[in-house]
Amino acid sequence: MKDKKLLILFLFWLIGTGSVMAQHIGGGLMLGPTFSTMNISGNDSTTFRTDFTGGVRIALIPERSIIGAEIDVLYSRQGTSSKKWFGESHTTSIRHLEKSHYINVPLLLNIYLRKWNEDDEDESMIPRLRIGPQIGFCMGGNEIKEVKGKKKLQYISPWEKGSFNRIDYGVTAALSYWFIEVRYTFGMANVFKEGEKSTNHVISVTWSDIW
Repeated sequence: MKDKKLLILFLFWLIGTGSVMAQHIGGGLMLGPTFSTMNISGNDSTTFRTDFTGGVRIALIPERSIIGAEIDVLYSRQGTSSKKWFGESHTTSIRHLEKSHYINVPLLLNIYLRKWNEDDEDESMIPRLRIGPQIGFCMGGNEIKEVKGKKKLQYISPWEKGSFNRIDYGVTAALSYWFIEVRYTFGMANVFKEGEKSTNHVISVTWSDIW
C-alpha cells in the first residue's frame, strides 16, 4: 500500500514537470521557522511546536513561461506538543513533547502566477505556487515528559522497535513572493512504527536567496 502511494505521488510530479522547458538552473539557500504538530488518533490535545528548517533548493527556472520545477533538500526539526490535566481539581498536568529530525526532499512543480515581463531579472517579484510530493528520512528524535516542573528526556532512534518510522512521505504546497515562502506539508505516512495512526503536519516560513 505504501509503495502504491509513493508511486502515485511520483507520477503526479512526473506528469506535471514533463512539459517544463527550463531555460536555466537556479536555486538558493532556505532557512526559517517551522510550526509542526501530529494528527494522532485518539489524542485531541496535540498542539503546534516551534523549531526551524534549513537547506538548499535547486530549480529549473523558465524564461517567458509560467511552469517550472525544483527539488529541495531540507533539514527539518518537527514534532508536536500535548498537555493533559488530571486529579480531582485538574490542577496537575503532564506535558509531552515529541521532537523529531528529518531530511526532507520535496519535488515541486512551480506555477508562476503571472507571465514573465521583459524587465524581470529573476523570479523573486513573480508570485509562485509550488506543489508536489515529498519524501522524508527520519534521523531520530527526543521524547520529553514534564510533570510538576520535572522533565524526563529520552532519545528515540528510528532503528528502535516501537519508535519512529524511517520513511515519511506526503504532499507539499507553498506560496512564494519576493524571497519569502509559506509552505504546508501534509503527511500521509505513520510517524510511529506502533500505536495509533499518526501523521506529520508542518507549516514553515522560509527566506530563500536566489541565484
